Amino acid sequence: MPNGKPGDHLLTDILVHKHEVYGREADDLIREMAELCSRRELDEWWEREVGWSPDVHSVLGKARVRLDELLQRAKQSGWETEQ
Repeated sequence: MPNGKPGDHLLTDILVHKHEVYGREADDLIREMAELCSRRELDEWWEREVGWSPDVHSVLGKARVRLDELLQRAKQSGWETEQ
């Protein structure tokens, strides 16, 4: 059972501990995603799309797609976004 310490969960490592897991670009995209959705929504996406995948390129591609979706949703909802 994860207890929030470094190494327990890759998503926690990225968001809470600021560790590099999938490389700077992918990790930064995931952090941007976290600003545009609830933690529950992010966790559900993570479990469905990433899980414990070691494939950096796959995670990067999936993070780009999801961030684009979240940015579009934010704009449609009237949120101010930097992108």
